[in-house]
Amino acid sequence: MKRSSLIIATALFISVPVCSELWAQAATSGDSAATAKSPVSDQDFFTKASSDGATEIQLGQLAEQKAASPQTKALAQQLVKDHTAANKQLAALAARKHANVVLQPPPSDVMDKLQSLSGNDFDKAYASAMVGGHEKAVALFDSASHSSDSDVQAFASKTLPTLKHHLEMAQALSSSKPLGTP
Repeated sequence: MKRSSLIIATALFISVPVCSELWAQAATSGDSAATAKSPVSDQDFFTKASSDGATEIQLGQLAEQKAASPQTKALAQQLVKDHTAANKQLAALAARKHANVVLQPPPSDVMDKLQSLSGNDFDKAYASAMVGGHEKAVALFDSASHSSDSDVQAFASKTLPTLKHHLEMAQALSSSKPLGTP
């Protein structure tokens, strides 16, 4: 009983946003119709998307090293690959728009917590963090897909299906039973 309580507490702690400012904004942004009326500014989008992308890469690299299950390692590898490519495209777009991007992820309580875990505890916490992170990323990119700048709008719209796929993969992994569980 204590183990399941610890796992639940860990999952709840890990679900704290990687980028709390972005996630708080996404959580309060309401439905997509409201988002369409007040999209995130382009500079805010560049900053938040690049920061979150860098964080996803860093967390994915950690998961590639520490994950116990092949499924968690596969998710991490896919996220590192896709977010690396997206961040390169985002940086090129930002340069053309004379906007700034974040190249290094900010310090993160999630990273600190994940570094302290191992085995199935790590896998569960990582999957939970990826669900929360990608829910917020989908909200951010959905908002940016309504930008008045057609290039930002196109990038966000093109990237959105990949982020939704990442969310589905993380949700499937998060809801799966731990290895060895009947």
